[in-house]
Amino acid sequence: MSNGARQRWFSSILQAGLEQQMFVPSQVLSHVTPEVMAHHLPPEVMSRVLQLSLAAGSMTPERILETLSPELLAEHIPHKVLWECVAAAAEREGLTKSEKSG
Repeated sequence: MSNGARQRWFSSILQAGLEQQMFVPSQVLSHVTPEVMAHHLPPEVMSRVLQLSLAAGSMTPERILETLSPELLAEHIPHKVLWECVAAAAEREGLTKSEKSG
């Protein structure tokens, strides 16, 4: 799979997960930590996150993900980190448990 296809896939999965509330912004940011953002986001994207948060008077997970769209996350954040977020959501939803026949 090409990197572009992988980015589109992660973007779609993140968008769907947020829309279907399989995870909420705070759960995404428990994986995409400030350290991860600082190491992987371009300075202009980090500046925009800070600028919009300061203009709004607060820096909440919801506000951060208003700026960091699924597309931006998939483009800049390591896919291993995003996969951990998706896998944690699947586990919370009970999608990783296999039924054993008796």
